[in-house]
Amino acid sequence: MSIICVERVLVAVRDLAASRENWRRAGFALAPADFEADGIAIARLAAGAVEIDLCATRSASRSPLAKYLRDATENDSGGGIIGWVWGVKGVLISEEREPGFAKSIESIQLPGLAQPSVKAEMLTSGLLGVVTAATPITLDIESRRQSLARLCGTNANTVEYLEHIVVMTPVLSDAITANEAVGVPCKRIREVGNGARQAFFKLEQTVLEIVGPATRGRAGCWGLALMCSDIAEAVAMARADGLQATEPKLAIQGGQIARIVEPIDGVAIAFMQPGPRRDD
Repeated sequence: MSIICVERVLVAVRDLAASRENWRRAGFALAPADFEADGIAIARLAAGAVEIDLCATRSASRSPLAKYLRDATENDSGGGIIGWVWGVKGVLISEEREPGFAKSIESIQLPGLAQPSVKAEMLTSGLLGVVTAATPITLDIESRRQSLARLCGTNANTVEYLEHIVVMTPVLSDAITANEAVGVPCKRIREVGNGARQAFFKLEQTVLEIVGPATRGRAGCWGLALMCSDIAEAVAMARADGLQATEPKLAIQGGQIARIVEPIDGVAIAFMQPGPRRDD
């Protein structure tokens, strides 16, 4: 099993209809129909080739995700990113085992692209407050992007891809070890001051940025940075729909960045636009 990409991000929400409207106001296009399996209802949107699933649990859900979704929606923010699904080449762990192997592996049913649904096997993330799973992918990055665009439509905020996911962790070295153990190497470590460091892992267009140390209360996925073709349009659209957004400014890594002031369903959102790299 070889990890190729972040295939999708999982976001816990309390009320799927309200969350659909929240993300629409931020300029995202959503698939017209929700997906439902094992008591989990999912609304789908896209950032390029990466799917973002808004997940709400129903009563008596049998899904292994249910506990994590309930825990996330019981906090003050009413939701948030609970983790992501790795896209892998090769077979899943359960398919490598002999028939009748005693220990079963928990799996979740999720909406698919080349087929109506896909199975994702739950994995140990090694990151406090983060859920990860893995699912086989059969489509390349451009085919996934086109399939999601056909399914969801064009993002009015001009978001083209998921640039990075930000995660806070108590012990950065443990997070690095956990990712490298599943075949995702650390590309770079950066000192950010006050004893904190950032570790960067890149898969296709998406960077996984893990920051530590974080206090236990802040551990887990923090937010998404999304690359736009027109950041001014993204900001204007958010404001026109009643959201507060900051003025675009120069980003540390180059280009421009702007933020939606209040998290959406507990997810901090930053819009970015490409530009020349800046020195640290």
